[in-house]
Amino acid sequence: MHNFILFIKEFHIYKKKELLDAFASFSRKQFLIFSTIVALALVSSIILIAKVNSMFLVDVPISGGTLTEGIIGIPTLVNPVIATSDADKDLTSLVYSGLMRKTPEGEFIPDLAESYSESPDGLNYTFTIKKNAKFQDGSNVTADDVIFTIEKIKDPIIKSPRKNSWDGVTVTKMDDYTVTFTLSQSYISFMDNTTIGILPSVLWKSVDVSKFNLSPLNTKAIGSGPYEIKSVVKNSDGTSGKFALERFNDFALGKPRIKYLNIISYANGKDLVGALTDHFIDQAGGISPENTESVIKANYIIRTSTLPRIFGIFFNANNNKIFADSAVIKAFDLAIDRQDIVNQVLGGYGSTVHNPIPGRILKDDTPEVIFSNVTIDEANLILDNAGWIKGEDGIRVKGGATTKTVTKKVNGKTVTGTVPVKSTTPSIRLSFSLMTGDTPELRQTTELIKEQLAKLGAEVDISKVYETGQLNQLIRARDYEALFFGQIINHESDLYSFWHSSQRTDPGLNIAMYNNKKVDTLLESIQKTLSVTDRLSKYEDLMDEFNNNIPAILIYSPKYLYATSPHLNNVSLDYITIPSDRFSSVYTWSIDTDKVWKIFTK
Repeated sequence: MHNFILFIKEFHIYKKKELLDAFASFSRKQFLIFSTIVALALVSSIILIAKVNSMFLVDVPISGGTLTEGIIGIPTLVNPVIATSDADKDLTSLVYSGLMRKTPEGEFIPDLAESYSESPDGLNYTFTIKKNAKFQDGSNVTADDVIFTIEKIKDPIIKSPRKNSWDGVTVTKMDDYTVTFTLSQSYISFMDNTTIGILPSVLWKSVDVSKFNLSPLNTKAIGSGPYEIKSVVKNSDGTSGKFALERFNDFALGKPRIKYLNIISYANGKDLVGALTDHFIDQAGGISPENTESVIKANYIIRTSTLPRIFGIFFNANNNKIFADSAVIKAFDLAIDRQDIVNQVLGGYGSTVHNPIPGRILKDDTPEVIFSNVTIDEANLILDNAGWIKGEDGIRVKGGATTKTVTKKVNGKTVTGTVPVKSTTPSIRLSFSLMTGDTPELRQTTELIKEQLAKLGAEVDISKVYETGQLNQLIRARDYEALFFGQIINHESDLYSFWHSSQRTDPGLNIAMYNNKKVDTLLESIQKTLSVTDRLSKYEDLMDEFNNNIPAILIYSPKYLYATSPHLNNVSLDYITIPSDRFSSVYTWSIDTDKVWKIFTK
């Protein structure tokens, strides 16, 4: 063995000497060529190894980091029972969680609930709460907390904006971790109710209901959501300027990936965009279309989602008789260039709408009308055939004094002319006032509507513009001829409120004053139809009836614009109803990533 080892050593020495002798025999040129070949081979090998390695590497989110988001408005009621403003709802969705949670895809998944069951008739829902579900103060979430929260929502003294959706529902404690909801009648949107954040009853039960809105717990809120409030920084005027949040490690759906989340309040959109472009914040929602260019230039990503908000013209035939003529509505519907309005008013960030059923409920496959002069000619012909005649000032009238064509002989020649003819009905001028709210978007839209309808010989007064409070009072009194306004369809059941004839007067929301017995029957049936497939066929019938008997001229749905850092991962806006829904999957977001081989990913 010893001799064999000596042989190997001598062999290596011999080969090394032979290699050195070979190098020594190289000319300078040969040595440079050889060195170049070796260097190229080495670099190629490194590149090849790197490429092979990258084929097996993937980005994976890792825990940690800080995210700062700007919002418009100051959160004052961080409480799921009484949250009203978008700012309130943003913080509430981060701090609180419900029995169920809606995913970005619009599905419902258990959150605080471990499991649930539903009776075949849709009148009873039973939920079992996770035994390890905790509030951010360390206490357990129990059936008592669920019952307490619902009781506060239903308390008329508190005046919760969620009260209507809980009327007719009773909640019963089966045991410490089980509750049953009993409905007086089936309600297709009940699962939305179960996403309401749950209050910790131990902390709230000592708060007098008359002072419920004034409790400090509405600012330094404690829930069971993905993030807990660690501190609140006050502005000089005492209002809350910054909420510093930290992930709640015991969140029922798992520890959130991003560790710190700061929410900073701004007074208006201008200040918010300024904070973005100055990179003082990482992201912000509700960006106006006119600000997208500057935000993109500042290296942010604009994420979009079409909100279930439908804007259109709602008519009140009780206050202006021209809207009792279906030909007028049909002509106006043809003459409105919806895409032009979306382009000019929303900068293209919107979808044209012809039907009151949101696309996420039922997709409207009706081909989009390509707007042209031919379309205007067709609309004008509808009015011509309906007896609307253009006057000398270009505005159409119907009824009253008019003319007829006569032919007679004059000096042996046939002469054709017109003579006045008296009418038994008074004349009606194709003129109306179009009321709206005092925002740039709404004002600009009514200006475009006025221009487009002028091509038909219609006179539109757009001077009636009101701030929100006064406008709402006028709407409740149905004190308008025509109204450019928006509907927010939070749930499928909202369609009943907007279009059923029983809702034509305050506090109903049927601002189109629509009265159609067939539509009423369909809406009533839909409310009781639990099967999604069966509801879809009824929605198709509803769409057909709307198209045959146009209740309002619906124009567009705006897109929600969310500016985020390019480093933010796993954000989805596929299915958001209100802006705060963007946080539905916040616990899965990440801003830090690492590269690992695929075989090491879960």
